[in-house]
Formats: sequence, structure tokens, C-alpha cells
Amino acid sequence: MKPRQYTQYPPSRNRTARRRASVWATCLWAGLTAPTVAASVCDVLPPETGNRFPDTSLGNQVILSADSAESDPAQPENIRLNGTIEILHKDGAIQAENALYNAATNKARVDGDMTYESAGLRIHSADAEIDISDGTFRLGESGYEVTSGEVLSQGRAVEIRRDEDGALKLNSASYSSCPPGDNGWRLTAKQIKLDGEEGVGTARDVTLRFKNVPLLYAPIFSFPISNQRKTGLLPPRFDQSDQTGFEYRQPVYWNIKPNWDATFVMRAMTDRGIQLQSELRHLNRIGTWTLNHETIPDDRRYAPDETRRFSRFQHQGSLGKGWNTEMDLSSVSDKDYFEDLGDTLKIASITHLQRRADLNYKARDYTFRARLLSYQTVDLSIAAEEKPYRKLPQLTFSYRAPVRRLGLTPTLDAELVYFDRSGGSVTGSRFDVKPRVSWEINRPGWFSKLAYSWRFTRYDLNNVPGTDQAQLRNVPLISADSGLYFQRKNTAGNSILTIEPRLFYLYAKGRDQRRLPVFDTGALDFNFSQLFRENRFSGADRINDANQLSFALSSRMINTAGRENFSASVGQIFYFDDRLVTLPDDQPSTSSTSDIVAEFKAVFNRRWSSGLNLQWNPSDGSTERSSARLNYNNGQDKRVNFGHRYLADDGEFAHFSFTWPIANRWRLASGWNYSLDDNKGIETVLGIEYESCCWAFRTAARRYITDDGEDSTNAYFFQLVLKGLAPVGQNVTEVLSEAIGGYRYNR
Repeated sequence: MKPRQYTQYPPSRNRTARRRASVWATCLWAGLTAPTVAASVCDVLPPETGNRFPDTSLGNQVILSADSAESDPAQPENIRLNGTIEILHKDGAIQAENALYNAATNKARVDGDMTYESAGLRIHSADAEIDISDGTFRLGESGYEVTSGEVLSQGRAVEIRRDEDGALKLNSASYSSCPPGDNGWRLTAKQIKLDGEEGVGTARDVTLRFKNVPLLYAPIFSFPISNQRKTGLLPPRFDQSDQTGFEYRQPVYWNIKPNWDATFVMRAMTDRGIQLQSELRHLNRIGTWTLNHETIPDDRRYAPDETRRFSRFQHQGSLGKGWNTEMDLSSVSDKDYFEDLGDTLKIASITHLQRRADLNYKARDYTFRARLLSYQTVDLSIAAEEKPYRKLPQLTFSYRAPVRRLGLTPTLDAELVYFDRSGGSVTGSRFDVKPRVSWEINRPGWFSKLAYSWRFTRYDLNNVPGTDQAQLRNVPLISADSGLYFQRKNTAGNSILTIEPRLFYLYAKGRDQRRLPVFDTGALDFNFSQLFRENRFSGADRINDANQLSFALSSRMINTAGRENFSASVGQIFYFDDRLVTLPDDQPSTSSTSDIVAEFKAVFNRRWSSGLNLQWNPSDGSTERSSARLNYNNGQDKRVNFGHRYLADDGEFAHFSFTWPIANRWRLASGWNYSLDDNKGIETVLGIEYESCCWAFRTAARRYITDDGEDSTNAYFFQLVLKGLAPVGQNVTEVLSEAIGGYRYNR
């Protein structure tokens, strides 16, 4: 028999409470999983559950469906629903075997098994009283399942009640992202109250158990159940290293105002003492402002009576109509601070701290930037003449024509900067402007591009006795770039093979630039892209003299999906004149050809790929630099990387890293960088991970050389992730990601 349906329009009273009828479901999920940082792979709740709620098409209707229904003649408002029944309203659905529905009060009473389904929520109970009008209800002993995105969780409660004030109360409740019967972890509380209006949850007599072992007990604590921030303790972190000993870090979050907050961290180190860290953040109409400060007043291993500190101020903002601002200012007390208290090789090797403030403007055709830039030299042994110059200020302007006329594209780049440095160094201003016009043709199978630019530079210098303070330089540059594109299909017709020859001619009028200072200019590394650049120097203090022709030949194999399975390129520069423009202490180059540079990439199949870069000197048959890699990736948890790098000036290095499952849910990860010349490891990382559907454990050990290249530091990291709650410990995945190319993990 087809179930009969009844439509009931509830009374108009308490509409505000009725509109909040689904709030309790959201609060239950958000409250129990507030600081969620990891996804669960436990299949507790089907992903489609709750997707149809809220159903605004129902409006204020209540639809009753049952195999049969009967009413009491004495009390016709009481309707007995029998068989398979469903009570459907816009915020949820009740499914049960029988129910008593009062049409006058819009209340339902269920004595048997019942399932309540709402947005991201399913509750199973055998005793329920529900007021559909205002969303209040009382459920007896219940089990619940919640979902949000990929996070699936479940729990039980002796009683679940929602009062008229909208607060949800769970008595003798439990919560876990593990499936029923899994003792991975569980949170139990005598009572949990979730206030959706205030966005705050309060739990009493709370115990966190891991593998049935109690890890944490709190008589009472509160937590946010919405996106609102809340003052309180954050998860602690534990570390171990040779520089600091055993570490315990306890962060505290302070929600000062809607646009102000702060985090304070006490870092207790067994070998050094107590370090205090703080981060203050502010948001206003201009943008974000962040101040970080850390201090250790009594470092037992450095200088017990000396205070060590580090501060950093950052800002990003917008002034509207294309204007934006950036600031990054840092200061440190001593050169050993990062080596002693830093976590990684990258931090420990810092020699200069940047202090920068930018004002930027961007329009459709042009950009403008005003910058103030200086540095704190961390290593005091660096001589004054080796320290970087301050730019006080630097003004840059770039223009790009929006429309090509007659095939011509004009551009303009200009810079005005004042360089300053103490110690009697040469200082002064530099004005540099480069107008440029290019003419380009692109046709199927070939392209051609001609460009003419003129580089004018003026210096006004200080501290240059015996030399004119004003120095001028103007250099015209002409370049011509052209290439052909040939292609053919292979016999099977499943890929295309290309041959792409390219010629690039560059002429730059030679100018004697030995009287010009070197403020911020260096020689660029020679590689394949350098074949087609108009200047072999970075910065504006040197403009190369050139009369040269670059030849390159490239080939690619492209499959039907448009992906490159293979690519190879080789090229060389042929010089028609000597290169007399050099940096100080460098010698002119008189060779007629450059080194040969080559690049190679191959994707053998879905799992294996490789690459090679080579710079080879044909005059003496020596290799100037090379790098090679071989990668295996099965698209899931198995990845292996092999690498080799050779630099004629720096030495030979090898790299090996991998992630590989070693047992059910266990994975080993490692990264190794080794100096073949010194027979010494530069950095070694070894990690092991366990990943279940509801919790994960990660630990890693890291050994790296310090800035002086002689000593090494050992560090150890631990992390416990209870999916659905915040992780405890160091972010081990960050350590492994830096050491292992392509490393990934389940959140």
C-alpha cells in the first residue's frame, strides 16, 4: 500500500526559533571538531547524507508520510502514524516505525527506533520528543554521526537536548573520528553545552583517551564552535636537538578584538632556558600588520647575562585604485642566534636580514614602485666593503604598450636609486632608462622578432677622489630572434615529433665602464636561457658589449593528450668580438665560442621520469656544471628521487630521497644530501609515519651542517594527529616536504 501523505502548516508563533531549527546540527559538528586540521578516511557516514537539508522549497510545510494513520475522535489533533513513517520539514527528516504527532502543538513523540537526519548529521535514538515549531527536542540514549567535507565522525550520548534558547546539551557524551569499535582515540565528557548564538561550547569533566590510555583530563574548558576565534590554549609542541636539548612549547591564543589578536609561546629548552615568543596581528582598512618578537633573557649556553632577541614586522595592504603597500623589517641581537635557535639549515645559514618597505602602483599599461631597502648584516666578520648597499630610495617605472601599431611594440623601463653604505665606500645615485621597440611576426611553422633598445645611465657619486662625480653611459642594443618549427607524426600516429632550430643575434656597442661603481650587479649563471638574453649581467651597473650569434636546436615528442614525453635542447654562442666589459677583478673573455649547454627531459611512462642539464667547455673538454635526476612516482605513496649535481667551483653533490610503505599503514620517508668532494653529509632526514583512518603519528630526525661548514646539528621532531582535533607536536610534514621532492600526506 502506498504510504499516505499529510501536509501540516505549523502555527506562526516563534518563527525566529524555527529558523534556527538546524543550528543545533551544525553546532554539534563544529563544536566537537572545532580545530579540525586533518581529514578522516573512516567510512562512518555516507558522503551524500544530509545534502538535501536545509530544503527551502518546503517553506513552513511539514509533510507526514506513513503506511497508515489514525486519529483519536476525542482528540483529533493527535495523529497516530504506523508502519514506516517519515516526518519531513525544511531542516530535517524523522524516520521511525511509529510516532504520535500533535497537529495543534506541532510536536512528535517517538517511542521506538528513530533516525533523525539533518545537514551533515544523523542521530539514532529509541526515545524522542521533538517540537518541530521551534526546533527544541529531547532524545534519550543516542548515537550520532556527523560529516563535514571529508571528515566523518561519530559518538554517543545518554541524552541530547535542545532548549528554547537554542543551546544544545549532551549528557555523558563521547566523540571520535574513529569508527565504532576502534579504540584509536575517544573524547568523553560528563556534559557538553553548545551555544550556537554565542559560538561557544563548554565541556565538563573531559577526558581524552588514546588507545584506552588517558592522555588529558580537564574539569572544564570552553572552545569555539564556529569560525569565530576564541582565547585559549593551543596544542603544545615537543622537539629535541643538539643545540637546545629537549623542548616544550606551549602556545596561548588571545582574541583581543575582531581585528586584533595575539599568540604567545613559552619555549622551554633544557640546555638553554626559557624563550618567550609572541605574534601580534592587526587588520584594518589598509591591510594586515604582524609583529613577531622572541627573546631569551638568560641563555645558559651562550652568555648567561646577555639577552638575545629577534624581531620581525610585516605588512601587506591596499590603498585602493591600484595602490598597495608592503613592509618586511627584521632585527636580531647576534650572528649566532639563528644557528643556535633555528630549526633548519635554511634558517641557520642566514647572513643578512632584509629591511624593506614598498609602495606599488599597477595600472593596465604601466607599473610604479617606490622602495626603501637596507640590511642588517648578521655576520659581523663580513668587511664593510662586502656588505650590501642600502637603497634609499629606489624608484622604478615600467610601461608596456597595450596595442601594437604596425606590428611595433614600444616599452620603457626606468629606475632612479640612491645607494648608501658606511665605511667610506663609494655612494651616490644612479638613473637608468631603457626605451625599447620590437617588431614581431608569428606564423605557422616560424617566427621572427627584431628589437632595438637604448640604455642610458647617469651616476652622481660621492667619495671618489680624482674622478668625475658625474658619470654617463649610453649603450644601443639590437637583437634579432627567429626560429622554425617542423613536426611529423610517428608511424603509429600516437605522438608528434618536432624539430625546432633557433637563431638569436645580439649587438651591443662596447663602452668602457671601468670607472663605474658596482652597487648591485653580478654575472648571471650561464644556462640555456642565457643564450637569448640581451645582457649577461644582472643589475644596471654593467651593460655587456656583444657581437654574437646564438644557435639552438630543440626537439620534443608530444603525445595525443598534449603532454611532452620527451624534450631535448642544445645550444652555443658564437662570438665575433672579444668581451671587454667585466666586473672588477675579472678578465676580458677572448674565446670565439661559449660553452655548450644542453637540457634533456623524458617521461618514460606514468611512473618514471628523468632530466639532465649540462654546461660543457669544448676548448678543454671539461664540464663546468651539470645536474641529473631520476624520479619514480606511482601516483600514490611510493616515490623515489635520485639526483646528482656538479659545479666546477663548488664541488660534486648527490641527492637521494624516497617515501615508501613498509607495512600496513606504515610509511618510511628519507632525504639525503651528500658532498662527494668532502665525503660528508650536508643534510640527512629520516622519518616514519603511521596513518590510520582516524589518527596518525609522525616522527623525524634531521642532521644538517651549520653555517661554518664544520659543525653539525641533530634535531628530532614528533607529531600526533587525532583527526578531528588539533595536532600535538611539531609540523613533521613540513620537515619532510623540504627534504623530499614531491612528498605529500593525507590531511
